[in-house]
Order: sequence, then C-alpha cells, then structure tokens
Amino acid sequence: MDKYYRILYELNNRGFQNQRVLAEASGMSLGQVNTLLRQMEEIGYLRREQREYLLTPEGEALLETETRKKQVEKLAMAGHTESVRTAVILAAGGNSCFEEPIGLLQIDGTAVIEYIMQYLNQANIEKIYIVTGYKKEMFASYFKNRSVTIVENPRYKWTGTMESLAAVKELVHEDFLLVESNQIFEETAVTALLEHPAASCILLANPSGSRDEAYVELNEDGTLFRISKDIRQMNRIDGEMIGISKISYPLFVKMLEYFSKNQNPMLNYEYVIENIGRVYQIQGVMADDLAWSVIENPQLYRKAEKLIYPKIQKRARLRRENNAREVFRACMNMKPQEILDCRIAGGMTNTNYRIRTVRGNFVLRIPGVCTDVMINRKNERKNLEEASRLGLNPRTICFDENTGVKISEYIEGANTLNGKTARLEENIRRTTEILRKLHESDMKMSGEFQVFDEYEKYKELARGGEFYPGFQEMDDWFCGLKKRLEELGDEKKPCHNDLVAENLIEDSTGRMYLIDWEYSGYNDPVWDLASHLLECEFTPVEEELFLQYYYSREANETEQEKLLIYKICQDMLWSVWTISKEMRGEHFGSYGQDRFLRALEMRKDYEKRYRK
Repeated sequence: MDKYYRILYELNNRGFQNQRVLAEASGMSLGQVNTLLRQMEEIGYLRREQREYLLTPEGEALLETETRKKQVEKLAMAGHTESVRTAVILAAGGNSCFEEPIGLLQIDGTAVIEYIMQYLNQANIEKIYIVTGYKKEMFASYFKNRSVTIVENPRYKWTGTMESLAAVKELVHEDFLLVESNQIFEETAVTALLEHPAASCILLANPSGSRDEAYVELNEDGTLFRISKDIRQMNRIDGEMIGISKISYPLFVKMLEYFSKNQNPMLNYEYVIENIGRVYQIQGVMADDLAWSVIENPQLYRKAEKLIYPKIQKRARLRRENNAREVFRACMNMKPQEILDCRIAGGMTNTNYRIRTVRGNFVLRIPGVCTDVMINRKNERKNLEEASRLGLNPRTICFDENTGVKISEYIEGANTLNGKTARLEENIRRTTEILRKLHESDMKMSGEFQVFDEYEKYKELARGGEFYPGFQEMDDWFCGLKKRLEELGDEKKPCHNDLVAENLIEDSTGRMYLIDWEYSGYNDPVWDLASHLLECEFTPVEEELFLQYYYSREANETEQEKLLIYKICQDMLWSVWTISKEMRGEHFGSYGQDRFLRALEMRKDYEKRYRK
C-alpha cells in the first residue's frame, strides 16, 4: 500500500510526465513503476487518457486516507527512568492583582506552594527546583534552610514560561514533574501522572471556566493533537490542561532544542510541547472529577480558599480514614486479594469510591453525615430500580436500605460533567434528552419531593446553628412563594430533583447517565430544569438555548416565573441544608452563605419582574 501511496502522491503533486521522471521522484526503479501503474489501473486507482495517468475518485480516496494516517502516526520517545524523583516548580511570574507571588498566598494559614511541596514529598520526589523572578527574595526567605534549589529567571518581566523552564537546563538531566505554582489541587493529580506508564504526559481536567483556559484536543489514541486558549480553534475539547506535566528527559532536550531558535521571548512551554507533540507521542491523562483551581485574580483566589480547598481537605481526610475496602468486601463477599484498587471518585453529600476488582469495576457509595434522617432509602431503592429499568441509571449491584451503602456498575470511560462542560451545546442536547425521557416516562416512583417540607425539615435539623445575616426576613418572604406556586399550578411527574452537573456522566460511547437518586420523587419538571441551570451557572443566552432544546419552543411566561421561583427555592433549601450538615462536623467553606446571598439577589430580580 505504501508503494501505491508514493505513486499517487507524486502524480497528485507533479502530474504525469513520463515513467522515468515518476521513478526518480518516488525513489523506485523504472520496472517497479511500470508494474505498479499497470496494477493500479486494473484495481481502479488510475485511469489513462491518451498517454497520461490520472487519479480516479477511488485513487483520490486512498491517497487522502493514507495521508491522514501519516498525519496521526507519531514516534515514541527514547527510554526513560522507571521512577521520577525530580520536580521543577515555575514561580517566576508576577500578578498585578496581588502584592506577593501567587505561590506564597495563604490558604488556611499555609502558602499555596507549600501544599505542592507536601504532595511532592509524599510522592518521594527528592530534588525540587523552584524558578523565581518576581519578588525572588520572598521565596529565598521562605525556603531558607530547606532542601530546595532556587533558580532565577532574571528576564521574567519580558518572557514566557519556556524561558523559566530553560533556566534549569544545566541542572536537570533526568525525567521530572513540571508544576506551576499558581494553583491548588488534590494529591491525586500528582499520583495520576507518576503512575501513568507514558514517559511524557500532560494532566487534563474538565474545563474550569477560568479566563485563561488552555483547551486540549487529543488524537484517537489519547496523544496530544492541539492546545489552544481559543475555543474556536477546537474540533472538540477533551479537557483543559492544568499546570502539572510529566516531562521525560528526551522530551526536555527536544524542548530546549526547539527553544534555542526562539525569536519570541513570550513563548509558553505548553506550546513547545504541542509543537513536539506533532511528531512524538505525548499522552493526555484525564483526571476525572479532580478538585483543583488556578489562582489568577481575587475571585479565583476566593474560590480556591473557600470552595476548592475544603473539598480537597475533605477528600484527603476520607482517603486516610475510609474503610471502603472492608465495606465493599463485606457487601460483595470478596477476598481482600480480589480487590485490586480503591480510590475516591467524588461526591458532596456522600463519598463515592471506584473499586477495581478481579470481577470488574464498581462504584461504592458510603453515605455522608446526617443522610439517615434526610433520605428515605426505601424510596431511593425503588426509584433506582425504575431508573435502571429505563436505562437512565447504571445497574445497582447491592443496596442496603439500613445504612444507605450502595454498589453500582462502573461506567467505563466515565466523563463526569461540570458546570463548564454542561453548558456546551452537545451536552445540553444530551441532558435535555435524558430529562424529557425521565419526565415523560411511565416510571412508578416512590415518594414526592415537596420543597417547603424539605426546607422545614432542614431548618429543624439546623436549629441551634448559626444562620446567615438577614435570614429571618428572607425566610418570611420565601415562605410566601408557596402560595404563588399553587396559583401557577404544578405538575407531578417523575423527577430527579438534584441536577448538579456531577450527576450527569457520559460513557465512552457518549451515552448519558443520570446518577444519585437520593432526592428523587414526583415533582414539577421545572424543578429539575431550574436545578441544572442554577447549579451550572448558565448565562441567560445559554439558558435560552437549554429551554429551546427541552421544550422544542420558547418557555412561556408561567414556565419562566416558575423557573425563577424554583431557583430561589433551591438556594434557600441548600443553604439551610449546609448549616444542618456543618452542625454535625462537615465543612463546606462558603458554599451555604454563597447560595443564600444569591437567593437574595434573585429575590430582587423576581420582585422587579413579577411584583411591580
């Protein structure tokens, strides 16, 4: 096939002059060319017109197919060490939003860079190089008498991150982890790269919604195809590149060779990796449901401090303390050696674990604090069975109504949506399809979700806790919405009632599943719409598109008013839920207060629009 390709390639580029010229251009003998031309004419790849050979449509198709194959074929890097013991942390850049380097900003009394150091130490990283520039003396003081090497990029004001990375070229002669200092993340981000068999790989997460996202598109084999901050350049988005990569020494050498010819000092290292990735295999590693945040401005700093950090801490504590293996083993009657791996797979109300065993992969749910009084497990079990019957939920293997422990089939190739990816049009289409299937189904559900009953239940559980300033006045106003909903009228249909993005998961074929049916029951379908739009922070334009997909028309005035009322209901409900959970030892940062403040803002909008 390769010889056919060479003939077709030369004919396409040069046209046919004579067989001798074609032989010289293709690097074959005159006899070979004569034979191949005859064969290709018989097969139908070529046709003769007078004394000239022309490509047939079949020949053009073959040429295009083989050319595409050659574009995606990539070389493997040279061998690499068995374990990585070195890290390079980039911390040279300044940021006008802050008076100190971002890596030295405090979260819970500890510098951001210190959390990175802890994870590197836990991963047995022995040599750490920190490239500084902006206020380098602060790093020198912070790391005084510590076993790290400080390297300076004196041109940090006028250069990009590749210049900073090149500053360690005389020091680093082995594979290393490359980490940017302006972010916080879970320990699993480090272990995901270190445990991956690829010599060179970049860590990806679901797009975060920050202003400086580096979107990544992968080839079918998972190797790097494109990196861009312009979404309009992407055919698809496989993830966002976060600032953690595993760089083999051969890749580092090639990056330095490429950079040695540099004429653009603002070049960033990720685009050097992208360039080399056109020829060599650089793997993308997806960290599904990773808790992380870049820190680029005060808003993202607050998010990192108040929302992401508490989540990271909770997951870390659970990893140390969980008894998931034993719970799973007891439920499944397995021997310890049959459980190959057990790791946290997300969850807010509960803790979920991905369990890999000799019998297959599963998801174990261990209920969180206070769920025994919040959730009717008998109703949940019945609704789970119905949802699985309809193909909405993966099959449940084990369910304990007394403890709430649940084991389900693992969704292979799972891609958990987040607030950003849920707003992509293709996911809007899939989400509205699965919601219509649920709402219009014959599903016989147990239980009914009554928001005001749930609200009063959580208020009772939160009694004695610290309510937010202005709560009592808002509470009085909020309870008056019940009458308005009765006037508008509500439908009672099968509903999920907890449409956070993380409860929507795609498998490797693109099929969407809806998981976690704890709050399921009959309700007005608009509640589910409001839940999803609010939790994912849809813009007005995105919301309009979502409703067009769901209704196949524009939402009418009644639906719009109910949508806003239910959004207010949800923020009030989950803010009180947060207080009740925190009274029992949980910690959610500013989550509850943020929801209450948003409810106050939506109240103003509601009164402006509907109570003139």
